[in-house]
Order: sequence, then C-alpha cells, then structure tokens
Amino acid sequence: MPRRLPLVIALLAAAGLVVVVALGARTETATGVIVAVDAGSISDVRGFTLRKTGGTTIEFRIGALENPAEFPPGHLVEHIATGSEVTVTFRVVDGIPTAVRLADAPVPAAT
Repeated sequence: MPRRLPLVIALLAAAGLVVVVALGARTETATGVIVAVDAGSISDVRGFTLRKTGGTTIEFRIGALENPAEFPPGHLVEHIATGSEVTVTFRVVDGIPTAVRLADAPVPAAT
C-alpha cells in the first residue's frame, strides 16, 4: 500500500487543480448604464465603466468577447448617448473584471 501513496497524492493534487481552474473560469453578470468608454477609436475599445442601479460602478476591461459581431464594443458609445442598459457577462482575471459577453439589457415590461 505505501507504494501507491505517491499516486494517490498526485491524483488528489490533480483534482485540486481542476477545482481551482473551474472556479477561476466562473462568470458573473452585471446590468446597468455605461458612463465611460476607454477607446482609441470605435474599433479599439479597451474598457468601459458601468453604473449599476443603486450607483455602484464597475470598471471593465474588454476580453475575448463571445459575441463581437452581435454586440461590437464600439456600440457601447451609443449606450452612453441613449442611457439604455447593458448586461455584461464577465470573469475576474488577475483581479480585474473582464467582459466576455455584451448584450442590450432586456427592457422591463410596461405595467
């Protein structure tokens, strides 16, 4: 049995690594209005600031977007002008919220 101990330790270490990687890949969402865009041009958007309901702001970096043709990052500037909300799907990468998907937020139904 003692000869198997290194194998058991290696398997446990590999399982732990899988858990850490899986937790690091977790996504979150935030919805709010865009209050600032960091861009060199309309096709070179590096980041943006979103203000959630209640006033909390989050500064995002643009990552590898899942849907850049559906919602080009340059479209964020239009959202500043209109004040319409955006939903951001993001991951925290090196401590920085990094957008991986952008979408127009659903418009609440009229009551």
